[in-house]
Amino acid sequence: MPSFEAEFLETNGPIKFKDKILVLVDKFPVKNNEKLRIKIEKTNSEWKQGVSIGIEGKCEINGEVFQKGKLVYIVLWEDTIPKQLDLTILTKKSYIWVKNIWENTDFRGVKFINSGVHGSAMIVEEMPAGRHYYCNDGHPDENFDDIVFTIQKVDGAVKE
Repeated sequence: MPSFEAEFLETNGPIKFKDKILVLVDKFPVKNNEKLRIKIEKTNSEWKQGVSIGIEGKCEINGEVFQKGKLVYIVLWEDTIPKQLDLTILTKKSYIWVKNIWENTDFRGVKFINSGVHGSAMIVEEMPAGRHYYCNDGHPDENFDDIVFTIQKVDGAVKE
C-alpha cells in the first residue's frame, strides 16, 4: 500500500498518483468577511477525523470571534461539530489553509493530533463556489475516504 510521505518530502508540493493530484494542505481562496460552509460528508477510519483551518486573522462562528495572535487554527472534529458549520473569515490575506487531521494514541495512551505523515494526502476537486476534499489519514492505503468534506462560499457575511 502507498505511503506518500517520502514523495511529499522530496517534491515539497503536490504529487501525482494514478492520474490524481495529491496535496497535504490546500490554499483555499477567500475574501475578508466571507462566509464559508463546511460539511463533513462521511468518515471511515478507526481514528477520530477532523479538519484544520489556518487563518491569518480572525474567524467568527455562531457569534463568537476566535483570534490568537496573527494566526488562528480552527480544529473541527467529526464527533463534536454539526455535519454543517458556517464560519466567517476575517483576514487581510486572500486564502486560508485547509488540511485533514486525525487523533492518534501513543504507546502510553496519550492522545495527539496528527497530519501529513505516512499515507496522508488529499484529493481536492473544484465544485460550485468551493471545493470537495477526499482524504487519507496516516494509514498507507489509497481509498481517500477517511474523511470526506466540502467547503463552500455562502452569502451572509457578518459585520466586523
